Amino acid sequence: MRIAFVLLILVFMTGCYQATPVYSGGGGAQAYYQSAPIVQQDICLLLAGASIVANDGTFLGDFTNSYNAKSVLNQYGTHGSVYSTNSIWNAYGQYGGEYSPNSPFNSYSNSPPMIIKSGNVIAYLTTNKFIQGAINPYVLKACEF
Repeated sequence: MRIAFVLLILVFMTGCYQATPVYSGGGGAQAYYQSAPIVQQDICLLLAGASIVANDGTFLGDFTNSYNAKSVLNQYGTHGSVYSTNSIWNAYGQYGGEYSPNSPFNSYSNSPPMIIKSGNVIAYLTTNKFIQGAINPYVLKACEF
């Protein structure tokens, strides 16, 4: 099960796509393949119930519904507010600033927050395209847990 999660993340984050056969018209059954991106809902399902932890060990929130006090989607909570010091959404904070090494929004950071589920690191939350197993934090806003 864990391997399936990791593979799903790796496929999504490395920009791989699922190939869908498309058959051309005419007399032959010739097929060509059209690329289709993996559905974002699959990533949201994978993240449901996981937590974000900074590399310095600071808990940064859970991937739960927006009414949960610990949710990164609760705009009034400690981990979802744009004003909270422990929120990835605080653009001026240590964990959300564009230039902070602990922020998922720092495209050059080598130490982005970890996504942990069932005690295992399943991915990294970052805009850094060079980190293997990365999930872009902007994906989170579209998730409904």
